[in-house]
Amino acid sequence: MEAYPMPMFVKMEVRDIERSVKWYKDVLEFNEVYCHRGAENQIVMVHIRGERYQDLMLIPAGSPVLPEGFTINLQWKDVDLTAKRAPESNIMEGPADRPWNARELVLIDPDGYKLTLSELLHRGMSFDEVRKGF
Repeated sequence: MEAYPMPMFVKMEVRDIERSVKWYKDVLEFNEVYCHRGAENQIVMVHIRGERYQDLMLIPAGSPVLPEGFTINLQWKDVDLTAKRAPESNIMEGPADRPWNARELVLIDPDGYKLTLSELLHRGMSFDEVRKGF
């Protein structure tokens, strides 16, 4: 897997790191880039990736996880296919077409983090054409 400087990434505290890694692999088809283990072979950090620059760092929660207040937005290729793969209990909204030229699926991961997967509806549409939809 390619190594590159990451100008920004999300670090997420999770209650059960193995369950979370499995969910991201099974539902979003992320790949494991690196897994760091500490004393007694316990997982300390797992770096996972979807597409280029869709990097997440999962670490074990040191306290109760409080994911409210933000959403992780990811550019996506096929939200309908992902909606079929995702457990219904993880689907918060969608797939739905939005007036800003996107088809979106909103998921909740096993720790309550909200993810919006956004697929471009009409390729080649100018910004002005998109704005006319508002």
